[in-house]
Amino acid sequence: MAGIIFLFFVIGFLLYVGAFHYFKLFQSSASYPPKRTLKDKVFVLVSGGSISLLISFMLYWLQ
Repeated sequence: MAGIIFLFFVIGFLLYVGAFHYFKLFQSSASYPPKRTLKDKVFVLVSGGSISLLISFMLYWLQ
């Protein structure tokens, strides 16, 4: 069970790192992907990271 909880923590962390990367690209003035695409990617990654961390905290609490 501890391995599954750790896996969800790592997945959540990596999704937040990816969101931070795309957010930094969104802030730059000359980026290739359109700003709307970058904003959508940031939203999806933050949503996925939040759900993953929520699941990991719930599993940790139920353990």
